[in-house]
Amino acid sequence: MLFKKIRALWEKSIIYRVFVRKYKRYFIFGMISLIAVDIINIFPPLIIKKAIDILSKEANITKIITFSGLFLLVSLCQGVCRYLWRMNFIGTSFRCDYDLRMAFFEHIETLSQRFFQKYKTGDLMSRATNDIGAVRMAVGPGLLIGLDAIFYFFVIPPIIIYLSPKLSFYTFLLMPLTPFIAYKIKDVIDRRFRDVQEHFSRISEKVQENISGIRIVKSFNMSGQEERTFLRLCKDFVEKNLKLAVPQSLLGPVFEYITYMGIIILLFVGGKMVIDGSITLGTLVAFQRYISMMVWPMTAIGWCLSLLQRGNASMKRIDEVMEERPEIVPKDNVTLQFKPKGQIEFRDINFRYDHQNACALKGINLKILAGQRVAIVGPIGSGKSTLVNMLPRIIPVNDQSIFIDGMDINAMDVKVLRRHIGFVPQDTFLFSEKITDNILFRAEAEGGDNTPQKFARIAGVENEIQELPQKFESYLGERGINLSGGQKQRITIARALAINPPIIILDDCLSAVDARVEDTIMKNILKNFPDSTLLVVTHRLPAIKGFDMIVVMRDGMIVEKGSHEQLLTVNGLYTSLYTKEVLEAGLG
Repeated sequence: MLFKKIRALWEKSIIYRVFVRKYKRYFIFGMISLIAVDIINIFPPLIIKKAIDILSKEANITKIITFSGLFLLVSLCQGVCRYLWRMNFIGTSFRCDYDLRMAFFEHIETLSQRFFQKYKTGDLMSRATNDIGAVRMAVGPGLLIGLDAIFYFFVIPPIIIYLSPKLSFYTFLLMPLTPFIAYKIKDVIDRRFRDVQEHFSRISEKVQENISGIRIVKSFNMSGQEERTFLRLCKDFVEKNLKLAVPQSLLGPVFEYITYMGIIILLFVGGKMVIDGSITLGTLVAFQRYISMMVWPMTAIGWCLSLLQRGNASMKRIDEVMEERPEIVPKDNVTLQFKPKGQIEFRDINFRYDHQNACALKGINLKILAGQRVAIVGPIGSGKSTLVNMLPRIIPVNDQSIFIDGMDINAMDVKVLRRHIGFVPQDTFLFSEKITDNILFRAEAEGGDNTPQKFARIAGVENEIQELPQKFESYLGERGINLSGGQKQRITIARALAINPPIIILDDCLSAVDARVEDTIMKNILKNFPDSTLLVVTHRLPAIKGFDMIVVMRDGMIVEKGSHEQLLTVNGLYTSLYTKEVLEAGLG
């Protein structure tokens, strides 16, 4: 029963989970080389003892050379073995670091929107960098020095007892204090280090927000206030680190102090025993060397406990994210080969966000034929974006709710589904790469067209890109900060079109361009993608007059649908929105 509990604790430990489970071979080789180093390290004091005892009786140059050569040979073997354990422990800890970072990144890539509403970017960055780094230190240096210290604790005391039981008793009189102190301090380190890491997350969040929103900060002349806020965060961070430094800094010195007190006792008691003839001078010197060697494990235990506690605290923060489950879970027997024509059907869609009491969508039923041009319009908050986000399963969808060419989208592999949808969300995002790489971001991965100029021309942004110094090879700043809002929107449209999708979704993504440019882009898409089904969410109604169907939404429901002419005859919400748009355009 006890063995099972110990095994369960071992398998839950970060040493086993992160290091041993995958890299057992490196762990075993590292252990062998570490033990070899420690065993070899036991012999020099015995060699010195023997040499001093012999030289105390007779001066023999041959024996001095022999003992010196033996000492050098032992040191050489120790150096070779020390290199091996460093490679197997420290080197492998970087492999563990790589594995953990990749697993963390791949996991958050699978998570849904709700997760990213719960965790801020700065917090996730802190966990992916600082926390994983702390885990690496625990399973690398922490594991190494811990095993090293344990070996010395088990091997050196028997040797010392063998040399002189009486002297050993006096020397180790204070040693039982060590585990007691370690037990008292470790929980304090764990709690305070967790506070430090959480506060570092807040600092990361603040830096990330200020860099991303630097234009807003400067335009509102809020640099001073933001600096003061950041200063307060940094001061709090320093205070928390100072609180953590107290127990961390105490561990090593307290353990060393206990060892040095043993050395003082050794000098008094051992010196008297040499004078009395109870032990030889060589024995006292060897004894002193072994007691000095115990200073390292005492220091190492403090360091090891600190690293392990920090690693455990960080691993808990990483586990919090890794335990988050994606809302879209891959199912068995999903369709992996599917090339849709573009017919779409929504059947009795009802949806409520977790943080809202009211339904975002209520009783949505809509059928769109392949190749149709459909516009979705309505007041802000009417559910337009929620509806189109369901089609590529950005938002989870119930079974038998949305169909493409008669097939339930939940019966398709989500990667296959999204491969056939060119989706442009409201929030335009560009990577800090070349414009070419941004446009062909998904096209190259899907084996699509690799001519970015063509799609930039359709999106109405080619001429503006050609005016840049490096044209399509120009690098963009973070989130495309060196482009205008309209340029960013049009490049994201070019990116979606570059995969030649049978279904195109534009979610109010032309708000930063004027009506003339929007009209040109719409005509280009209709001309170059005549067979694709087009869904457009927009507030500019004149641009979608020629669409096959216009769907009007209000309060999460479809209240009207039909062509432009049909809706005007109804004289309902669409007529009101269209008239208002035309009047505003005329006044402008």
